[in-house]
Amino acid sequence: MSETKTNVTHYEVQKVRRKEYLAHWEKLQRSIVRKSDVIMVETPRRMKRGVMVSADANVPSLNLDAVMHEIESGTVSTVHRHSWDAFMFITDGQGWTEVDGKRYEWKPWDTIYIPSGSWHRHGGMGTKSATFTSFSVQPLAELLGLAFLEDAGDTPYEQLPPRWVSTPGRDLGDPYSNRLARLQAKNAAMAQSRILTAYDDVRFRVTPRGGRSGFTIDQTIGNVTGGLTAVIHQLAPGRYQSRHRHGGEAWLYCVTGEGYTIKDDEKVTWSAGDLVIVDHWSWHQHFNASTTEIASIIRIHNFDTLYFAMAAMLQPMNLFEELPTLDAPDLTGVVWPDPNQGRPQA
Repeated sequence: MSETKTNVTHYEVQKVRRKEYLAHWEKLQRSIVRKSDVIMVETPRRMKRGVMVSADANVPSLNLDAVMHEIESGTVSTVHRHSWDAFMFITDGQGWTEVDGKRYEWKPWDTIYIPSGSWHRHGGMGTKSATFTSFSVQPLAELLGLAFLEDAGDTPYEQLPPRWVSTPGRDLGDPYSNRLARLQAKNAAMAQSRILTAYDDVRFRVTPRGGRSGFTIDQTIGNVTGGLTAVIHQLAPGRYQSRHRHGGEAWLYCVTGEGYTIKDDEKVTWSAGDLVIVDHWSWHQHFNASTTEIASIIRIHNFDTLYFAMAAMLQPMNLFEELPTLDAPDLTGVVWPDPNQGRPQA
């Protein structure tokens, strides 16, 4: 039997531990990850991978990660599955992704959702290499001790173990049966989630905060996720979004154009392929630096799980705040350029 040797109470121990923990993450805090700084390396999956944010390259996060990928035309990756959900945004080229045996072909600016537990692999098509950037909640799954990754090499889908499922529950009225039934129903719904969101199907709407936006990953368009949501914001030439702040974490991935973000008193410039990280309780606002072209940015966060849980636990604290009168630009009379502006040819 081990014996506690410390001469201080749990109160002192926990205060020191919390202080060290917060200091550790404060040192790791960053506002921008530039595409030009990402190093692409070969991997056993027959694809190149470049880490933007991930503990896999000593750039850890507590909630989300972001990784750039490249696959050559005619190449097929290995098949694997993991216990966290993710999505991939196609940046160039064309190819396909197979999810649980069903193939989805994609081209630039399409979005593919990868449900947790689904077997998936990718293939390159066309005349050039294809690239995409993936975002996932792997860090959160690892933090909770729920991160599992299973690689099956080139095993045909028909020979792979079935997808993880919950045992069906019967309507017996007891707490255990209720749990079985509830989890089985949720897993069944997630198995029917929308996978492909073609960019051509995104419906943009002008918002009160400035700019126009359209969902790429969200329950309103048929995605059943573990909390991931993503929306494309487009800022009109010379325009901006209104200021706001929130708890939790939000990432902004620049698809096309150039601009800057004001976080409190810090100005962060960005261009295509860069990732802006806003995960402090700071007022922030995004601006399009061009007077002739659209700036398109994808907002990614784990809103429907982590944020909702935080909001409920910290009530009555308000985890989202904007000005009583929005300082959004007047978009009356704005002639929006073609939403495909800057989109690469497949």
